[in-house]
Amino acid sequence: MAFVLVRIDDRLIHGQVTVAWGSWLNPDAIVLVNDDVASTEWKRELYSDTDTMGARIDVLGIQSFLERLEGSRWRNEDAILIVNSAADLLTLLRGGLSTERVNVGGMHFTDEKREVLEYVYVDDNDVRDLLSISDRGVALEARDVPQSEPIDLVPKLLELRAENA
Repeated sequence: MAFVLVRIDDRLIHGQVTVAWGSWLNPDAIVLVNDDVASTEWKRELYSDTDTMGARIDVLGIQSFLERLEGSRWRNEDAILIVNSAADLLTLLRGGLSTERVNVGGMHFTDEKREVLEYVYVDDNDVRDLLSISDRGVALEARDVPQSEPIDLVPKLLELRAENA
């Protein structure tokens, strides 16, 4: 199964996703995979009610997503998959998700994180998880909106790992 976009974005569904990527890709569905959102009724309802310009929103926890992956209706749809962290995406890949490319669209500042790009901040765990994703043959492309030029994150991540070795 191929999603039209697999995106890491710690803000999950917001304007860049619905307006920029949604207008560009015109998806049938946006699949948000996040255990916290899926298990919290008000958060699930908040994201489910987001205006996505006609795309359906499916909110699932990680295990539920993996259980539905093979026989899912997304197989015959253009769908965007969104997770909030590299760790969650790595879990999905280990559980059977297949993708050639990951869009790193937003990993934002916290005190523990270092800047890679103005919209990508990482800590050591993020670097490890992102490089593990890359080691699986998945391209890591930083790109906040479709009109931006894609940036290969791997060289920048390898440089950070070497600095901290």
